[in-house]
Amino acid sequence: MFSAENLREVLLIGSAVFLSATIFLCLMRAALGPRFSDRIIAANIIGTKIILLIAVLSLIVGESYLADICLIYAAISFLSVVVLARSVIEKKEGEKE
Repeated sequence: MFSAENLREVLLIGSAVFLSATIFLCLMRAALGPRFSDRIIAANIIGTKIILLIAVLSLIVGESYLADICLIYAAISFLSVVVLARSVIEKKEGEKE
């Protein structure tokens, strides 16, 4: 009936679809968020979910080099959130003075 390999494929594809749907919901939160901090957090969550999606797709395809792409994307995502947070802090400090 169902072999372990078929069940693995269904689980991986199901998790990829679920991650894609939640990325779309986080994208809506980033666009509609009432505060800028909500948008930064949504962008961070989107980056994390994309890293997970690339990792799942690497398991589906069977290519190990995609794990390296996950690490590079994680570093870029981290740096982008740090830059955005720093710009918000500098903006707030400029308004106080």
